[in-house]
Amino acid sequence: MVGRNYGLTGLAYVWQILIPAALPAILSGLKIGWAFACRTLIAAELVFGAASGKGGLGWYIYQNRNELYTDRVFAGLLVIILIGLFVENIVFATLERVTVRRWGVVR
Repeated sequence: MVGRNYGLTGLAYVWQILIPAALPAILSGLKIGWAFACRTLIAAELVFGAASGKGGLGWYIYQNRNELYTDRVFAGLLVIILIGLFVENIVFATLERVTVRRWGVVR
């Protein structure tokens, strides 16, 4: 209502009022979506890797688990953890820092 009182309409209203107000929810949704997509990707690699005999990281962990190579299983899990930490601490932290600088949105 304040934006309307100041005469903001159309894209100016969306860009200056609605997006900054919704940004914390958007960022939370992106984080949750990333976590779900990562788990789904690894699960899909398990299924389709079993069908084709080739696969990615999920298939690597699954195959080494079946062959009792515990060190390789933990190495695969460590890679997943490192990818998750990279995305969380580099990608999302940078995105949050940029949004705070641009719109002044506080977490």
